[in-house]
Amino acid sequence: MSNREQSSIRQPDARALREILWLAVDGRPMPRLLAANGVIAPQSFEVPKTPLACFVPVEAARLGSAVGELRRTLGEQAYIVIACDRLSPAWVQRAIALGADDVVDPTSAEDVAICLARTRRAIERARGAQTEHACLAMERDYLQACIDNLPAPIFFKNADGIYVGCNGAFAEFIGSPPDGVVGRSVFDIAPEALAHRYQAADDELLRRGGTQVYESEVCHSGGTRRHVMFHKAAIKGGDGRVRGIAGAILDITERKTLEARLTEAAERDPLTNAYNRRKFFDLAEQMAEQARKDDKPLAVAIIDVDHFKLINDRLGHAEGDNALRMIAGTLEETIGKGNVIARAGGEEFYALFTDGSIAEAKRVAERMRVEVERICQTTALAALAGTVSIGLAGFLPLEEDLDEALKRADDALYRAKNSGRNRLCVAA
Repeated sequence: MSNREQSSIRQPDARALREILWLAVDGRPMPRLLAANGVIAPQSFEVPKTPLACFVPVEAARLGSAVGELRRTLGEQAYIVIACDRLSPAWVQRAIALGADDVVDPTSAEDVAICLARTRRAIERARGAQTEHACLAMERDYLQACIDNLPAPIFFKNADGIYVGCNGAFAEFIGSPPDGVVGRSVFDIAPEALAHRYQAADDELLRRGGTQVYESEVCHSGGTRRHVMFHKAAIKGGDGRVRGIAGAILDITERKTLEARLTEAAERDPLTNAYNRRKFFDLAEQMAEQARKDDKPLAVAIIDVDHFKLINDRLGHAEGDNALRMIAGTLEETIGKGNVIARAGGEEFYALFTDGSIAEAKRVAERMRVEVERICQTTALAALAGTVSIGLAGFLPLEEDLDEALKRADDALYRAKNSGRNRLCVAA
């Protein structure tokens, strides 16, 4: 196609645009048969944005180059009909293979009538499809705007695990623009260990269908780990086959933090922050159950602060509370890993030793007693003693329950008190 011909095609003149046009790129006049059927010949033409039909005269000798250039110039919106007489069936097939939509002999009334009928039907379908596409695009934009205004991160995946859509909250959550999410997999946007976990959950959902709700940790775009709850549903097509997954993420980090605080508050003594009596019995029962399985002995102790009433009377209850906090902290620091210390109430503490040897439990308990005395000697409690008495008893979970062992430890504590305090006594 010459520069003059390209210039003629690209010259805009909206008034001349109609559905079916004769483009005389080589200056050839429009055949009377086409003019009689409403085809017009514009003096200028711009590349169409909406479907229309172009009848273009082409010499058989230039068929190959002309059709390819017409398609490149006019784009896919144009329905291109090659007007050429005396083309053999083989050349007609070649024209269509090169990119033409139809071929017409402009000298044949029958050929022109049939071709125009096909052309108008094609334009009608193309315009309907364009309208439908525009409506779908509008609906898609509306749905995208809807999910973008939802605060919860939302995403969509196909059956291959590739993201096909998400909202702004999801993109922000993972620290990537939406177009950096679509077309990628979870392995592209999450740490490998977490990605394997997510993919395993997706595979299970795709296999069985339905919905899926579970909690997990995720890596937030800020670099922090967040605790979230995933709500996912398998997406089914009209044939009932699972086509992908729709999911939403609820950030429950604050809720989990609050739950942890409430759990800790329920387990801890509010004054000393040591385990409370209820938590001690819960842990002791768990350890006793394991000891029964292992046929292993334990040891328990009851620890009582000496002259605590005197501390309260002489120094005041606030100082008494400070003394309890200090003593509880010292006991917890020295009891050793795997053992348990808890405030039983008032100035009394319970201890559970898991080593299995009464001799080792005695050694640890004696160290606790000595350390409390040493710490208290550095404070105003020195003049009021600031010591503890300890009653220690072996505990055989296969032969007795915890209450029985604590009763024997209490008897040993009574002997420690009566024999001068600030000492350790072991039950017989």
